[in-house]
Amino acid sequence: MDTTPRWSAYAWLWVFAVAFGLIEAAVVVYLRALLGVEGDSLFPLVTMLLPTLEDVMRVELWREAATLALMLAPAMLFHPRPFLRFQAYMLVFGVWDLSYYAFLKVFLGWPASLFTYDLLFLLPTVWVAPVLAPVLIALALVAYSSATLWLARSRALRTPTRLQFGTAVLGGAIVLAAFMQEAAHYLAGGLPPRFSWPLFGLGYALALAAGAHFLYHFSRDPRRRSS
Repeated sequence: MDTTPRWSAYAWLWVFAVAFGLIEAAVVVYLRALLGVEGDSLFPLVTMLLPTLEDVMRVELWREAATLALMLAPAMLFHPRPFLRFQAYMLVFGVWDLSYYAFLKVFLGWPASLFTYDLLFLLPTVWVAPVLAPVLIALALVAYSSATLWLARSRALRTPTRLQFGTAVLGGAIVLAAFMQEAAHYLAGGLPPRFSWPLFGLGYALALAAGAHFLYHFSRDPRRRSS
């Protein structure tokens, strides 16, 4: 059976992710209206954590978890190999995030700039960063996963080495730490700017280096794919 990643399936991942990004942006438009958030007045976050809004925020936590789970569906259907399914998931996540911010700009004129601070996630605590940070991650995910899927069409599939995988995981953990590092500050009503670009940059650079190293060796692998 031919298990070559199909471009039609790749294209449908984009369709799903862009459409899902529009839905996510629409939900945020509704949430902002419900919470009375206008423009860049998202902070201080304490206004969103009032007792009267506890039920809304509880539902939002479940919605975030469901969003991450839902993106697994097209990835699981994309290919039988787990590694390529993971690439598909990263692609969907990256395109979804980019389209989400693009549609928010269309619907609300927000964010005003890439340095506008945003509340990214609520699980397991609040993630806060300038919009530029998640956009950089999304761009890297789309580029890396697309390159890997393209190479997998003509070459025998290879997976990252332990060093490459470990470096990428370490970089990702550092990036997450940068997002959540100031959670207490924002939960207490603190205002931006409060974000460690050096910490984020370190994690981002490690993950990029691991991905680039893998792609380099994958592209130079002389083994050709067999159907």
